[in-house]
Amino acid sequence: MARLEYKPKDGRLLAVILLAIVVLLVYLLGVHSWFVAPHIAYFGEMRDLREQQQTFARVAAERPAIEQRLAEVRSYEQGNQAFLSETDANAASAGLIQRLKQAQTDHTDARRCSVVSTQSYNGGQEELYKRITMQARLRCDMESLAAILYDLENGKPYLFVDQLMIYKQQTYVPPGGKPVASPLDVRFNLSGYLRQPGKATP
Repeated sequence: MARLEYKPKDGRLLAVILLAIVVLLVYLLGVHSWFVAPHIAYFGEMRDLREQQQTFARVAAERPAIEQRLAEVRSYEQGNQAFLSETDANAASAGLIQRLKQAQTDHTDARRCSVVSTQSYNGGQEELYKRITMQARLRCDMESLAAILYDLENGKPYLFVDQLMIYKQQTYVPPGGKPVASPLDVRFNLSGYLRQPGKATP
């Protein structure tokens, strides 16, 4: 069995390795954790702050352009004819009734189509803009009804017809005469929007 011989240079090498380990431990526990690591963290925070500052500076530089764009949007909204021109719900409801009667007058006469009744309607879900709805009942022939609805939905301000129900009346036959078609019983909701917020945005 061979015998290991101890040489002085082996002891020096082991001492150097142990010293290196001790120095590394002293650095990690004493110098790095107390001095180097905090400075690295500070440098990282400073870098983040510089990036935030640059972002804020870019936004601030764009502020005049953003304000100009907002002014253009406000100007467009003020001149937008898609909204009802009235400023309150009661006036808007009266305006819807007037537009319906005007459409009836423009496209037919009372013998072929007449407005039987109108009333304001406050139901329905809240929307982004305040919706004004009016319930209408007419007695019309189909041709007159089509012309009136087309006029209402294709003009300005934008109006919307929904909940449309059409009931066919019995045909009237006078004694010894030809059958006379009775007008249709028509019911629908007519709506428009005020330039006012409806439901609060989150």
